[in-house]
Amino acid sequence: MTASPRTRRATAALIVPLLIPFAAACGSEEPSKDGAIPAVSASAQDEKPKIDKGEGDPPKKLKTKVLKQGKGPKVRKGDVVNATYHGQLWNGKVFDTTWKKGGEPVSFQLGRGSVIPGWDEGLVGQRMGSRVELVVPPDKAYGNKSQGPIPKNSTLVFVVDLKKTLPNKVDGKPVEEPDPELPEVSTEITDKAPKIEVEKGAKAPKGVRSTTVLEGDGEEITSESTVLANFTAKLWNGEPFANSWQQTGPQDYPVKQMVGWEKGLEGKKQGSRVVISVPREEFPKKARAQIPSDVVFSVDVLSVK
Repeated sequence: MTASPRTRRATAALIVPLLIPFAAACGSEEPSKDGAIPAVSASAQDEKPKIDKGEGDPPKKLKTKVLKQGKGPKVRKGDVVNATYHGQLWNGKVFDTTWKKGGEPVSFQLGRGSVIPGWDEGLVGQRMGSRVELVVPPDKAYGNKSQGPIPKNSTLVFVVDLKKTLPNKVDGKPVEEPDPELPEVSTEITDKAPKIEVEKGAKAPKGVRSTTVLEGDGEEITSESTVLANFTAKLWNGEPFANSWQQTGPQDYPVKQMVGWEKGLEGKKQGSRVVISVPREEFPKKARAQIPSDVVFSVDVLSVK
């Protein structure tokens, strides 16, 4: 992550705290000499798995076991994957699971450093529709740093159900006359964040204001939608503020929980790139301490649900 500590703190106040910690590819399915892969009680997708606690010393290398072989295409580096998962420590203590959230899948990008190396290495190459068990040693997870309920130097055990792949880029067409009072945003579609050009001395409009610069033709966003999106943001003084291309990759964001996005995205469509100007006063008081001016977002809407 390349954002400054101040930017990270401010961004954390904006982003829904989704625990999507990890990623994978092709570990061995053979039991480790110093600890067997924990058994899993249910192998079918959509059934909440029960993972036995680890016995003996945990493996020192990444271990991958396909519990149910899917029939879909293989996951490739850079794919955005929709999946459910269950995660616990080697000692059996559960630290996160999508089943406690109603079983709703989450979305994340693989092979780009958006998730832990164990997921980048263990899931790339697996077929969609598969249920995969991963045993991830500390050097492929969080190493000697604690992460929420995960102590430092922890070996992590996951069961991941690979549901489907999602778009990793927008496909909208350039709009001829976007709002001229908002900063100009590039319409080029690449693997990097589009440039936001804030003119020196330009003043932000009052209230939340948005315009579409690339218009897609997919599902329309409502106030109840969750969007899979990449976004970049600048302060109106020209200072960079956040860049999900560099920090997290595309993730799911309920628009109601993102400051200014409910108003700015409502009525827009999947596949679009939308520019949203959000006044500093719209942010929570604690976040405003880290934000010296209004904020302009460029949001690439990859999927809507």
